[in-house]
Amino acid sequence: MNFWKKCSIYTLVTLTASLFFCCKSEKTVAEETSSVSKQTIRKVFMTQVEKGKIKVTVESESAVINESENVAYLKLPVVKFYDDKGKLTLSFVMEKAKVNILTYDVSGIGKCTIDSVNNGNLQTSDLFYNAKEKLLYGNHDVKIIRSGEIVDGKGFKYDVKLDKMIVKDQRTSIEKI
Repeated sequence: MNFWKKCSIYTLVTLTASLFFCCKSEKTVAEETSSVSKQTIRKVFMTQVEKGKIKVTVESESAVINESENVAYLKLPVVKFYDDKGKLTLSFVMEKAKVNILTYDVSGIGKCTIDSVNNGNLQTSDLFYNAKEKLLYGNHDVKIIRSGEIVDGKGFKYDVKLDKMIVKDQRTSIEKI
């Protein structure tokens, strides 16, 4: 092969490789641009304070925030509620949660457990927290364990101030503990 043929083949290969890599980098830039509205944060801790008193704390292994949808997806979150004096009233743990960033409403996804300071324990799945009404509620099977009794039902409403709780289709069993 003569010198000019070798040069033209080398140039052709170089141009082809350059075009390939240029196109690939443009695709990466486009992919990065489309996901700018999402952020992932590890070890999240948030506090809501009202009149100098802690009202709610949220701790999570991680959060993926989707700004375009105004939603945060939390992994293994623990949400704690406090009374007007700043004392813990109840906490709930979920496998996953979806939080509306604008309204602070929470959708618990998967297994959810609520523990209250008066030694009550509620176990359910897929619960919801309405921040405006300060109510926890769900439509799935629920089990409430309190000292000396177990209440089973299907669906519940639970006031985070612990003033009232409603369990639908309830069945109670009293056990010696």
